Amino acid sequence: MRLLQFLGLAFTIWMIVDAIRRRAEFWWLLIIIFFGPLGALVYFLMVKLRDYDVARLTRAWSGGPSGSLSELAYRAQETPSVSNKLALGDALAQAERYAEASDVYREVLRKDDANKQALHGMARSLLGAGKAADACEHFQRLLEMDNSYSDYSAALDYAEALWQSGQKEDAIELLTGLVRVSTRINHRVALGHYLSLSERKNEAKDVLELALRDHEHSPAFVKKRDHKWAARAEKMIRELT
Repeated sequence: MRLLQFLGLAFTIWMIVDAIRRRAEFWWLLIIIFFGPLGALVYFLMVKLRDYDVARLTRAWSGGPSGSLSELAYRAQETPSVSNKLALGDALAQAERYAEASDVYREVLRKDDANKQALHGMARSLLGAGKAADACEHFQRLLEMDNSYSDYSAALDYAEALWQSGQKEDAIELLTGLVRVSTRINHRVALGHYLSLSERKNEAKDVLELALRDHEHSPAFVKKRDHKWAARAEKMIRELT
């Protein structure tokens, strides 16, 4: 019984720290604190779980689609489930066969136009194929549904699509908004990168220096996780100087 109580308390503290770190809405903290492990579990399922590629984990646990492209294509044809098609689309995109990947994602979206994984994959495939303007439409729709999708990686991809399509100020505005709600150093490095490309070097340096100050005062596990981003920020500052 004591072990369960200890685990429940540890889990609750973990969710409180996560909510504070990601600057979640204040009422999430109230739910976690007042309802204890139950509130922490609700927060984990509704917020924290977005940090993980649930579809990929599900496929791994179930022994689902994994393997060569030919195997994935065979499974998608023989058992045309959404998960099999998404696995094929992701593999094609990873192999930079963007046109084929787009066809797969488009097929999924015809049946479920709100499938977030398909929207993200479609947008990234269009971006990889050099169709940044078309990619922006899909990214915008995805972020309207879930602006923190895939731990904000979709927002970073959207910024790149905006930049490539010539909407440079919109890309910077998007990332400026992102760093207001996220303290992740890679998000600030992205903002610093685009500010530097826009010749706003002093602003870029300020963003990067603030990122490094926050990184220095982060917990040990965060420092270890984000070490490469801190190193990149330091390199960028040297180049700006």
